[in-house]
Amino acid sequence: MTYLSKHMFFALFLGLFLAAQAEAQEKTMYKWTDENGVVHFTDVRPQEQQGQQVQEQVIPMDEAPATPNPYSQSATTEPTLGEQKRAELAQKHQENEANRAMASAECAAWQAELDRLEPNRRVFFTNEQGETERMDDVERTNRVAELKAQIARNCK
Repeated sequence: MTYLSKHMFFALFLGLFLAAQAEAQEKTMYKWTDENGVVHFTDVRPQEQQGQQVQEQVIPMDEAPATPNPYSQSATTEPTLGEQKRAELAQKHQENEANRAMASAECAAWQAELDRLEPNRRVFFTNEQGETERMDDVERTNRVAELKAQIARNCK
């Protein structure tokens, strides 16, 4: 490459770069209304037809919008009243689900104990001293009645 062609290449490159920068800093938009009364917006200049007016507007691209977007949400904003209510309802729902799971586990345990006590006449249990004892019939029938009452009251 000769000295002159290097300079021409550099000048061409610089010109293209500056043109791209200028185009990136502003954008031209066109607005027109067709024969049916529909308003069109485009960034390509349309061919004007008879009686049609094309309005041209240059939009700077490197500036922020003149008015802030009312629909954008900032990360620092506090939750709205509706969001707070939804969060409270979700928390209550989780607590209710946990309570239902615990109640279901209690009912299952009571039913298992009832299933163990009711058909057997000889029921053995371990006392506080770690000794195995036999539950007498009166104690067993009282415990069965108590478990049935708890299940009827608390389990559905």
